[in-house]
Amino acid sequence: MTGIWMVEITAESILQCRVNSLTTPPPEVGGGGAAFDPATVSNAALSNADLTVTRSNTSTGGVASTAYKNSGKYYFEVTIGASHATTDFIGIKAATVSYGDITNGSAGNYAGYWPVHGSTVTSGTGFGGLGSASAGDIISVAVDLVNYAVWMRRNGGNWNGTSTADPATNNGGGGAISGSLAPVIGFSNFGSPVGGDNFTANFGATAFAYAVPFGFTAGWPP
Repeated sequence: MTGIWMVEITAESILQCRVNSLTTPPPEVGGGGAAFDPATVSNAALSNADLTVTRSNTSTGGVASTAYKNSGKYYFEVTIGASHATTDFIGIKAATVSYGDITNGSAGNYAGYWPVHGSTVTSGTGFGGLGSASAGDIISVAVDLVNYAVWMRRNGGNWNGTSTADPATNNGGGGAISGSLAPVIGFSNFGSPVGGDNFTANFGATAFAYAVPFGFTAGWPP
């Protein structure tokens, strides 16, 4: 009788382990997260614990994080408060890339999204389109520094503007990127820039609006 009872418990334990392996979500970073670096600010100002950047004039500028990464998979979100210049930029870049590079569409080690223009761009070449954004839109950014690819979406829509792209399966990623990269916001002087335009990043300090892709860290650690 005792032997039968032990066999039943073992079977149940095996089954429970199997259920847990199928239902347990990927690990997430609890709280914290990186912030933008005040030392990188150009023609803008930081607020909200250095997570909101507001342009102070119509010149080219921006802000970046100095939490550079060269491995791992990360997810963060950026909420558009207001954006009027044609090529304001949300994305990632290497330390050697300037705000002019990302807003001019120059060659360089970066990848991101121009909200007003509607295109995702890397090193001067488009790799998808999310359509033009509006105030209040939330941009999801999934960065894979194992396979060196980027996926972006607007308000939970298709990644990189296509139904087949999926960061969880490494399908349809874009970006001519390499080495160490960090999040960045760029303010463009093209089109109709307006002082007061602003973006707010969520690097994991609060709950995300949309689901984190399986296998990605929820946030961009400091």
